[in-house]
Amino acid sequence: MAELTPMMKQYLEIKEQNKDSILFFRLGDFYEMFGADARTASRELDLTLTTRDKDKNKSFDEKVPMCGVPYHSSDGYIARLIAKGYKVAICEQTEDPATAKGLVKRDIIRVVTPGTVLDDTSLEAGRSNFCAAAWLGEDKAGFAACDISTGQTHATAFSGPDAGVHLLNEVARFSPAEIILNDAAARDAALQVLTEDKLSCHREIRETDGPAARTRIAAQFGEQALSDLPADNYAPLLALGNLLNYLHETQRGDLHHIDTLDFYRQGQFMELDLNARQTLELTETLRGKEKKGSLLWVLDKTRTAMGRRLIRGWMERPLLSPVQINRRQQAVSDLVEDIITREEVVLCLKEITDLERLIGRVVYGTAGGRDLAALSAGLGRLPRLRELLEGCPSALIQSLRREMDDLPQLRALLSSALVDEPPFSVREGEFIRDGFHPEVDRLRGILHGGKGLMTSMEAQEKEKTGIRTLKIGYNKVFGYYIEVSNSFKDQVPDTYIRKQTLVNGERYITQELKNLESDILTASDRVSALEYELFTDLRTELAGQVSRIQASASAVAELDSLCSLAAVAVSNGYCRPTVDDSGVLEIHDGRHPVVEKMRPDALFVPNDTYMGEKEGRAAIITGPNMAGKSTYMRQVALIVLMA
Repeated sequence: MAELTPMMKQYLEIKEQNKDSILFFRLGDFYEMFGADARTASRELDLTLTTRDKDKNKSFDEKVPMCGVPYHSSDGYIARLIAKGYKVAICEQTEDPATAKGLVKRDIIRVVTPGTVLDDTSLEAGRSNFCAAAWLGEDKAGFAACDISTGQTHATAFSGPDAGVHLLNEVARFSPAEIILNDAAARDAALQVLTEDKLSCHREIRETDGPAARTRIAAQFGEQALSDLPADNYAPLLALGNLLNYLHETQRGDLHHIDTLDFYRQGQFMELDLNARQTLELTETLRGKEKKGSLLWVLDKTRTAMGRRLIRGWMERPLLSPVQINRRQQAVSDLVEDIITREEVVLCLKEITDLERLIGRVVYGTAGGRDLAALSAGLGRLPRLRELLEGCPSALIQSLRREMDDLPQLRALLSSALVDEPPFSVREGEFIRDGFHPEVDRLRGILHGGKGLMTSMEAQEKEKTGIRTLKIGYNKVFGYYIEVSNSFKDQVPDTYIRKQTLVNGERYITQELKNLESDILTASDRVSALEYELFTDLRTELAGQVSRIQASASAVAELDSLCSLAAVAVSNGYCRPTVDDSGVLEIHDGRHPVVEKMRPDALFVPNDTYMGEKEGRAAIITGPNMAGKSTYMRQVALIVLMA
């Protein structure tokens, strides 16, 4: 039986290193899959299954199954596979096939997993997509989570005999799409039920040691972030190290937009278990899993994708510090009182694009021309936003105003470089604005005016030689040529080189004509390559400003969330609660926020609640079925969460 072809040998070597992933193997304009991967993809994506010649591939017992998808439309196919729980390894050609000697070199550039997707077709705009890590020890637990589409990274630690219970609640709080577990966490029955059965979370098992974790964290976030981790609990160090190792293992690209670590301690946020979250229907209904009918549905009137993600995060992690709560409430109060400013701010927010995810794609190298244009447009609304906030008395809002940076020089560069509506693919060209680069303009002039250039040259040659029958033509054999009739042969200059003899005349070429021909025939490829090079430079320039753009995006998201709460407070007649450390719960004329919005045609009867610090710590509620006992209890809980 014949030996393996070089290409199939290369494929099998790369597949051997990525056994747990479906391998998208780049062949020209397609990603091809072979063997078991092809069978799986054919079944899951409804693709036609074909075969390769078995005699050339002796490692297979039968004809080799294969199927493929066009590379330019692969995102949708990858998204469908990820949604079904698969991992996809992207194998690209790492050298130009036109200049390669022998077999084109290929390598894995990225492994797409449920927790590391970046494409819009796989992501919900208003919801973070976390890849998390949980580390469990005998009396210690650590948790870390990262949304690589925005760079947001969180970590926390638990200790004591109930550390495992706290870890479960934290996993439920973030509801990650993928989780990395150490061996002990992977064996934990409760964690397995939560991640697999309740959250449908993709699980990976990894181990890392302390020194390796320290090195990785310091390299990613800096020494200060490393020193912020607790000295008496190594669990978050190992969880975060495990997470970062996995992200670098799968992404294999630049992750420097992941540069800020939010380490929070137990007690900083209210802790709710999964049952409480589901019963209170904070972000989705218990039965239909829909947003409508949840507390989030009532409170979320945000105008940006960043704001939608943040207000969901606020609901999943309610503050416990009265100081921080009152600071946020004061900002909401100021926006409630200044309706004109609030409405103008909301109109401005509507026009701001998803800066967080756009800069994430820029840093990772997957952003296109439309992404850069959208990022520039979003930043361009920040000066107006800062102007609107100038007179707001809230310290929090003024702090957010200072963090907004519209990068005027960078926006001016993008505006001068990119056309108003760039094409979908940057490989197609025609996205660099006329006048930005002289060589692009020259090549475009040749590309779009080739016929005119030849007409002009023909006129010049007629005038120079005095041959009135001279004409310039083209055929596929000789390319461009100068044709002279026999009656004018004696006037042909010495610089003309005879190429072909005809019955009625001669055909010639000149060095000038061959140079122009070369320019015309190669202009398309050259201008496309040059435009892509200029685009890459622009992307690199933007990536260098990632921290400033992320800070602006964060400020916009927080302002959007505050405006949302203010708008809801006004439309629903909510008051500003007093939050302190007294231990007293006192509610006058309380209403269930969701029930009254779901039944706008019915009058909700308000209720009072009082539970003291020492007296009245418990209350017994009686009444017949369907009298509203559960509604009343949930109402109290939701009002506390809202406060």
